[in-house]
Amino acid sequence: MFKRKIINEFEAWKNSTGKKEALVVKGLRQIGKTYTVREFANANYENIVYINFKENENAKKVFDSDLNVDRIILDLSAILPGTHFIEGKTVIIFDEVQECANARSSIKPFCEDGRFDIIATGSLLGIKGYNKKKSKGVPTGFERIVYMKPMDFEEFLWAKGINDR
Repeated sequence: MFKRKIINEFEAWKNSTGKKEALVVKGLRQIGKTYTVREFANANYENIVYINFKENENAKKVFDSDLNVDRIILDLSAILPGTHFIEGKTVIIFDEVQECANARSSIKPFCEDGRFDIIATGSLLGIKGYNKKKSKGVPTGFERIVYMKPMDFEEFLWAKGINDR
């Protein structure tokens, strides 16, 4: 795994107390958002449910109906073989969430439910006019948004095996 500074923000989110929010990772395309989120999830969760909305049309359809968490879990289990939803031990990753506006809307019910952690990534989040499909709204107050940047020089040196020690 490449050492990235943003992992500190991911860990602060995971260890935060109080009202649970979803972690939303925004940033440019092709800078390692998905890779870093998946590595973090592998290191910190027993179960990972990964959904890439750019590649999985069936997953998008799951969110076209109501946003009932139990129904969503049941439907995702049917289209994603081998997934397990275990309370307190599962993270659900919504990759390229800008491709499914209603998946982002489901963050609020998932956070209120509280059984699973949610991490969403997107490179086109907040771009005016992108994916104008009518959604059920952005879950204001239920997201901790972090902005991921490309590797800085120090991270590049770490990736090349050059440490400051």
